[in-house]
Amino acid sequence: MSDERPLHFTLDDLELFSAASRDRNPLHLSAEYARRTPYGERVVFGVLGALACVGRLRERPGQALASVTLEFPQPMFVGVDYSLEVNEPAAEKASLKLYDGKRLVLRATATFAPQVQGAHAPAPTAPPSPDEDAEDLAAEQVSRGQKLAAEYAPDWERIAALAARLGLAGKGLGPLQLAALIGCSYLVGMKLPGRRALFSRLVLKLSAAPPAGKLSCEATVGGFDPRFALLSYAAEWRCDGASLAHADVQAFVRQDAPAASASDLELLLPRSSRLAGKVAVVVGGSRGLGAALVRLLALQGATVLLVYQRSADEAAAVQASIAGAAGRVVLERGDAADARWCGALRDRLLGELGGVDLIVCSACPPLLPLWLESASTERINDYVLRSVALYSAPLGAFLEPVAARGGWAVVISSSAVQAPPADWPHYVAAKCAIEGLARVAALEHTGASFLAVRPPRLLTDLTNTPLGRQTALPPERVAAAVVRRLLGAQAPGHVELLEEFGAVC
Repeated sequence: MSDERPLHFTLDDLELFSAASRDRNPLHLSAEYARRTPYGERVVFGVLGALACVGRLRERPGQALASVTLEFPQPMFVGVDYSLEVNEPAAEKASLKLYDGKRLVLRATATFAPQVQGAHAPAPTAPPSPDEDAEDLAAEQVSRGQKLAAEYAPDWERIAALAARLGLAGKGLGPLQLAALIGCSYLVGMKLPGRRALFSRLVLKLSAAPPAGKLSCEATVGGFDPRFALLSYAAEWRCDGASLAHADVQAFVRQDAPAASASDLELLLPRSSRLAGKVAVVVGGSRGLGAALVRLLALQGATVLLVYQRSADEAAAVQASIAGAAGRVVLERGDAADARWCGALRDRLLGELGGVDLIVCSACPPLLPLWLESASTERINDYVLRSVALYSAPLGAFLEPVAARGGWAVVISSSAVQAPPADWPHYVAAKCAIEGLARVAALEHTGASFLAVRPPRLLTDLTNTPLGRQTALPPERVAAAVVRRLLGAQAPGHVELLEEFGAVC
């Protein structure tokens, strides 16, 4: 049956869970760090989501949690109203499913047993350990049989506050059971693998009567599947050496999107001075395909205005990476979806550089799957609005000066407009609208040539998930094909599609 009350999470929930568990993984706590991941914003702790679901179960007097199995097929986010499906066929069993509309984001199965004396032992009185930084283990740093041993001292007062906030009283969870559950979040998010972790699955079996005492854990890696970057290990939780719980853990190890060197780029498209004297504006040039385009345009001799909004470190790294190129990169920080800001930048560039020859629109909001349904309508509309604004404002500002110099306008679309994935209605709608803008703009600005680029899934920060990277194309290959086309003959007043990226050198 469904619980009619929506379940949602706040930033305060994340902070309280973190303080209680000592899980300080930046994916959950740092907006700046999370923005550089495929999720674009802070992700709710998986175990926090599970505990919130357990808080909706009926009370079980005289019972204690015996085991719990958790699966996290999709990330959860702050401010989203989730719906909960609860099934309690017997006093000793319960299953829960959490949905974002029709999309399953969490599955939990719990079993309960008659409470024995000492099952809900009081929490130890030891103070919590100080905050620490998460480990940063890459996939190649974990191997079968690898062991980890650590003491664990959560914040017992915050655990009590968390239990009260989530309504866990009478649900079969004493302080030590709660500590074992949130301790698994700490283990994954802080130790093994640490900040690169994305919790996938947990099976936790609890002792019938755990003794109170100092908590410790020993984990042993069982295996690592390189195809999916999936780490599996077993963990034993103990109180002063006596068994508290056994955990079987699975977690993805997120990998960095590879960055091509200048020599790698030159293998795709040798450097030259063919764009010397040309001025290019690249919106969204700090990461992914936009960054590759900035670097290749500068290596061909252009002066490139790299427009970014928040990725200052990444923008500076792009600028530094083309030292010695025939062209140069100038950093411009601002909101490219703001028409006034774009207009002011245009006026300044016309005064300082005399004109603009190329406008590239490559910025894109973080892409998360959604279904076209009532629960997602507002988010779909917001995504399309933000996406289109990142193209309409720069094009509106720069197309006239670009057309005056017989230049190019490049819009980055996607192969998804031809083969739309079922859970990308917002992305497909945005890219179709963007191509429509280019087609109309070509009628209005007949002096400019237009190129609509339809790459497949690219291996960038926004798509670098453990499963998404399997068939992703390096963005440098697409960027090389685009710049090669820009070096060729123009077709003013027309929109050309670029969909092939195989042979680019």
